[in-house]
Amino acid sequence: MTFYELSDKAPIEFRVAARPLAQPFLRSELDTKQIEAPQGIAPFALAFAAQVPDTTETPLHRGIGRIVFVHDPDQAETWGSNMRVIAYAKSPAELDLGKEDDSANYYWELLNRALANHSAKFTAEAGTITKMSSTGMGSIATDKPSTEIELRASWTPLDGNLEPHLAAWQDLIAAMAGFAIEGETVIPLSQIS
Repeated sequence: MTFYELSDKAPIEFRVAARPLAQPFLRSELDTKQIEAPQGIAPFALAFAAQVPDTTETPLHRGIGRIVFVHDPDQAETWGSNMRVIAYAKSPAELDLGKEDDSANYYWELLNRALANHSAKFTAEAGTITKMSSTGMGSIATDKPSTEIELRASWTPLDGNLEPHLAAWQDLIAAMAGFAIEGETVIPLSQIS
């Protein structure tokens, strides 16, 4: 049994690039599984979701995300290839982080470091980092203020192997949830002077 299912109708190039996902690198801190790919974004797609499995046991370690690998021959000129990676990750952040002007660059750099650590080759990267701060009012005024970080990104894989991209995306979610990037130690931003 493999880790994913992909239609036999998918182009051979996409099936070959996905083949290493049969036994991918999986982060032990995350529950990662294949999900139904969104409809309408490309003729062929393969999607996965990951999350820290039990947030009640790890209140500071929460993170979720989705990644979609798409194949569309009509997009080769726009993307620089007929494949694209679309990634999403979200996690609570330290409250002080919401005030940091450079926090968006910090999370974008986490993604780039994760891709580099897995030797994922890519081009035409694009994305957004959204910081959301919440303060309770009225009957929930006693709730603690909170901040969440949401990263949305896409890039064109160049290596004909989607597994390093899946591994890097898991590292990103783990790092956003407070775990170490594979081979690295994560230090909270509040501790960096």
